[in-house]
Amino acid sequence: MSKIVNKTRTFLSSSKRLLRHAKLPSRRELSITTKMSAIGVVVIGVIGYVLSLLFNAIINAIQQSG
Repeated sequence: MSKIVNKTRTFLSSSKRLLRHAKLPSRRELSITTKMSAIGVVVIGVIGYVLSLLFNAIINAIQQSG
């Protein structure tokens, strides 16, 4: 039981230290992060869509020839 209490206290102490040194991002940093995240989501979506079209075309070609 003592180990759990000590680990919990250590974790809470480290968390307090982290929160004291953390700072909120500026409006510019937040804007850049949001834009880059949106671009990443769009790129991954486009890649997924293109792969879906490609595989559907391949499957249709296999079904028609067989």
